[in-house]
Formats: sequence, C-alpha cells, structure tokens
Amino acid sequence: MGIRFEKDTILNWINEMGKFLRLLVSKWEGELVELEPEAISNGYKEFFKREREELLKMDENELIIFVASLEPEQIRPLAQLLMYDGLLNSDKVILQKAKVLFEYHMKSSGSFSFEDYDLLGQIDKALK
Repeated sequence: MGIRFEKDTILNWINEMGKFLRLLVSKWEGELVELEPEAISNGYKEFFKREREELLKMDENELIIFVASLEPEQIRPLAQLLMYDGLLNSDKVILQKAKVLFEYHMKSSGSFSFEDYDLLGQIDKALK
C-alpha cells in the first residue's frame, strides 16, 4: 500500500467532479435525455459531503463560510453544480447562490475567466 499525497487526492477529486459536471452539461444541452432524478442530490453528497437540502437552506453568508472550509479548487465546481441544478430545475434561488459563489471564487482567487463571465451571463439571463 502506497502513500497517497494530498495533491493526488484533489486531482482525482477534480477529475471525478469534471465527469459529473459533463453529465449535467449534456443534460442541460439536451444531449443526454436520461439522468436519474437523484443524480444531482448524489453529487452534493459525494463531492461535498453535504445533503442538497442542507446546502440550499444556507443563506449566502452561511454558504460563503462553508466554501471557505473547502479546498480552493472545490469552490468553482460547487458553483457550477448549483448553476446546473438551478437551470435544470428552473430555480432562481439556487441560481442566485451559484452567482454568489462564482463571484466569491473570482474575488478570493484573483482569477479572471471568460468562461466564468459567460456562466454568470447565463445565470443573469435565467434570473430575469
């Protein structure tokens, strides 16, 4: 049995989360018709160790406190999961939480991403 480095653990997590998000994107884009209803809830549990309902009950401040306890690489995927959850379920409250997390991630990481601005645009369009 070998020693598993933390770097490898987060890389494996990112790879698995990426596969999961690709399923949600495919569902959103209409390429994947079948997606188990509990798939999104399972994603919250599997990748963030929280029940979907627990995260959705958090207000914006509680959500920021929660994500501050995550690895920095986990914040954006959670924002994406919330975004696709909100889009697929036409839920503006979830979309607003996703927007807050995208903005928090950009501010806390100092990163600039055209893709994130595009995703924020999609959220803003759905919130209107």
